[in-house]
Amino acid sequence: MAQEPFTAVAGDRPIHCLHCGSAWFWHRRIVMSSGSATLFGVDAFSPEAAVLSCTGCGRIELFEPAAVRLFRQTS
Repeated sequence: MAQEPFTAVAGDRPIHCLHCGSAWFWHRRIVMSSGSATLFGVDAFSPEAAVLSCTGCGRIELFEPAAVRLFRQTS
């Protein structure tokens, strides 16, 4: 991946992978549209989710986008 990995916080708690314990994730946002929304061309009104994919094992976690704060790796 071309992007930098992130650490993340939801609420006041750091997010760690539930499988391997890593704190580093790839991040992207997705639209959670249904087949009906796509059929009628209203995908723009579908809810979004923040996707965190563990850099260690690939486990994926979904969050409400407003609930997650991301922090870049510092050099």
